[in-house]
Amino acid sequence: MKLPIILAVTLSLITIAPSKALANEALWNKYTQQGARAYSEGNYGQAQRNFEQALKEAEKFGPNDLKLATSLTNLGVLLNFRGHHAKAGPLFERAVKIKQKALGPDNYEVVSSVAKLCQFHLAHGNAAKADPIGSKIVLYADKKLNEKREVSLAFETLERYYKHHRELEEAEIFVKQAQSQTAKVTANQYLELAVLLDGLGSSFKDAHKLTLAESLYKRALILRQGTLNPEHMAVCSSVENLAKLYQEQGRYHLAEPLFKQALEISQKTLGAGKPETFAKVEELGQCYVSLGKLSDAQELYQHTVSAFENGYGRNNKFVMNALLALANIMMRQGKYGSAVPLFADALKISEKLNGPHHASLCSILDLYANALDRSSRHAEAKKMYARAREIRG
Repeated sequence: MKLPIILAVTLSLITIAPSKALANEALWNKYTQQGARAYSEGNYGQAQRNFEQALKEAEKFGPNDLKLATSLTNLGVLLNFRGHHAKAGPLFERAVKIKQKALGPDNYEVVSSVAKLCQFHLAHGNAAKADPIGSKIVLYADKKLNEKREVSLAFETLERYYKHHRELEEAEIFVKQAQSQTAKVTANQYLELAVLLDGLGSSFKDAHKLTLAESLYKRALILRQGTLNPEHMAVCSSVENLAKLYQEQGRYHLAEPLFKQALEISQKTLGAGKPETFAKVEELGQCYVSLGKLSDAQELYQHTVSAFENGYGRNNKFVMNALLALANIMMRQGKYGSAVPLFADALKISEKLNGPHHASLCSILDLYANALDRSSRHAEAKKMYARAREIRG
């Protein structure tokens, strides 16, 4: 007679347990949503109380539950926003450990969380914790690049095999379909990883950790070059990131070809007479100056002036900026007489755009006056200096 009673108790427990779990999850959802709403409304005290209540409920799901990781992250983000960085850090670290156990260390969501934790440490000057994480993400990127090469080699091997075994033509068709499908799926994954690597690279660069920044930027560039059209602007962005890093390090000989590549991509994709392209002209021009290649810089800016004149006409700010850049290069070369008409033209454009008494004229007038002085046209220079002083008041 005892057996039915035991069964009844067991069935009762089975019935109650899921019901309790559902109730806990409902409470967790409620507190999480209330916290998110309070946060978005700027009611941070209430948001913190809600997220803390959600965390208490999440603890009931077990130490490795992803809802617990979510609550830890939510509370950490809020505390970090409110300036409680020391309290936020352990929450982020615990959330990452939970995700690693639940999803595995190579899961992209986990890697993304690890990268954000690394950026948190960098933002708060904790290089001792950030550097090892950055190094691990570099290794993860290498693993994905090797995986990419292995898949590509495998399909190439199969392609060669089927060329010599035409009786397997039907199988070859299926392999080509698999190759196409694989390329589509992995392309998005590799591009997401490239974005992550670029962002983390910039964080290390901002923290003056340039060696790790270089490693991350290089791998982002390889991923983009292996996935996108070589003239895609995302490739341009990666090339530019690495070039700027080299320039900051004073490695101008490495920066120069990359700045050239970025400019060429922008010229082909956007056009020579676009503001975005001019920004890349400026970068390459500054690199030329750093290398002492002033004649190359001069040629570069002369071409840019023509491109903007063709695109926008003579009287626009882009032509004016290009003229000023060209004039400054002439000054660096000691070609003061050649710089004078360029400053004069830039001044005329600025007057037409902003009027004869606008404050923006002052810097141009000073540069123009300096060029006149160095060309022994002192009387004209005095007039320009005097006009600049009058505008400044």
